[in-house]
This record gives sequence, structure tokens and C-alpha cells, in this order.
Amino acid sequence: MMHTAALSTMWMQLRFDTVLPFAQAAATLGFGALELSHIITPEMLADLSPAALALPVRVCHHPCPNPGGVPELSATDPEAHARAVAAARCTLQTAANLGACAVVLHAGLVPLDRRWENALRARFLAGERETSAYAELWARVQQERARLADAALGAVRRALDVLVPLAEQLGIRLGLETGEWVAAIPSFEEAHALLADYPASALGLWVDTGHATIVERLGGPPLREWLCTFAPRLVGLHYHDVHGLRDHLIPGRGTIAWHEIAPLIPTDALPTCEFDWYYTPDEIAEGRALLAAYGLVQ
Repeated sequence: MMHTAALSTMWMQLRFDTVLPFAQAAATLGFGALELSHIITPEMLADLSPAALALPVRVCHHPCPNPGGVPELSATDPEAHARAVAAARCTLQTAANLGACAVVLHAGLVPLDRRWENALRARFLAGERETSAYAELWARVQQERARLADAALGAVRRALDVLVPLAEQLGIRLGLETGEWVAAIPSFEEAHALLADYPASALGLWVDTGHATIVERLGGPPLREWLCTFAPRLVGLHYHDVHGLRDHLIPGRGTIAWHEIAPLIPTDALPTCEFDWYYTPDEIAEGRALLAAYGLVQ
């Protein structure tokens, strides 16, 4: 049976200072659960009681709470990596304390010079996506990424070696999130390899429709390929739309073909609406209603 939609705290920015009024607003707009994202500070959670919330917390998005300055799990510096893992452990414990069933993990990035990706985006936005110059640039970016990937992937594996057993102990599933950058871990191939090495009960994939669509437009695998291939390991999804390379739009304001992907999504996947902060309450409700019309949420 399809789950009710959760609303991400992305929307509470510049609107609510604490989770309690955000939860009440989300309930009024027809949502059935909350996702606490990395905008949540330790102070916001200090006196937070799940019983006081209008909706249950279903998902926490690492790092949550976010004390600031948390390194990526792909960090290779030992001290930075230790701090990254400690923050992720804290997120897992926070999720357990609040009664959440899943944690979304940003695994990190291959240390690819950002100028390569900026060049891809510049050529895409200039309408050069189908040119030979773009194809050559894409091939070079992939070559550079492959050259630099091993150390970052090793750091991610060391982090998962700690976090997966903890997740099993706490009864929480980790979802590796698809990133919006070509440098993001996991790539399609890396997702295969990482998921194969850890139990499905504790680790799966979290597909972000906007992130996956942006990378698809730059030359990566299609969103539907992620969904078809990893359906058995799909923990949940972040739903938002994309226009060009601009994401976190409410569905219907971008160009994702929701009617095409809806049949590909398992009914037990956890759906979160990750809509940007500037949308009005009526627009937020509109986005949730469109997803419901396609059978993607209750």
C-alpha cells in the first residue's frame, strides 16, 4: 500500500523557527509524516518531544541535527572522516529517538575539480548538449572522475562498515541518496557495488528525482533506469520537479514525466516531498495533490 507523503523541513526555512509549527502546517496541508533535513540544528531538537508533534517523524536526512561544518563521508583525511562518521552516527541515534524508520545519507563526492562540472552545465545551458564538443567534455569528465574515485569510495565503505551495523541494531534503513553532481557518490555503477556488499535490511538506495534528472540531462543514466534497476533496494524517494537544471520545484512546474515513472516505483518506498522554501502553502498542497493524482502518494 502506498505511503502518505512526508514533507521535508526544506520548506520551513524563513517560515518557522522550530519543528512544532512546521509539523502543524504540514498536517493541515494533507501530509502524513515529516522528514527532518540537514537544516535542523541541535537547538531545534533539544526539547523536541515526538508526542508533541502533529505528525510523526518518518525520515531523518544526514546530518540531522547539523552542528555546522560536517565533512562528507567520502573525506579521506582521518580527522575529517572521523567527524563525518560521528555526525552520521548521531543522525541514526536521533532517528531512533524520534521513532523514524529511515535515514537518508549523502555519501559524498569524488574530489573532482568543480570547474569540470561547471563547464558541463555551461554548455548544457548554452544549448550545446548534442554537440561533439559536449561529448568530448563529458568523456573527459568521466575519465577524471574515474581517476580520482578510489580513495573517496574507500572512505565511504569505511563509513558504511560502521553505520550499517548500527542501523541494523537500531532497526533503521539507510538510503544512499542519488546526488545532483556527476562527482556525487554513488554513481550508477558504484550503487551496484556498494549495495551488493551490505544487507538490504539495513542499506538501500534513496532516489532523488530532481538530482537524478539533472545528472541525466548532463549525460548520466535516466531516472527511469535508476528506478527500474534498483526497485528491490529502493528505500524511498525525494519528489521534486526540474526545469532545465533548476530543481526542488513542485511537481507540475518542471518537466519530469510523472505519469511515466509512477508505475516503476514500489508501493513500499517512502515518499518525501522536498519542495523549496519559497512556495506558498497552497502551492505546496498543489504539488502533493499532483503526486497523489498519479498514485505516487496517498
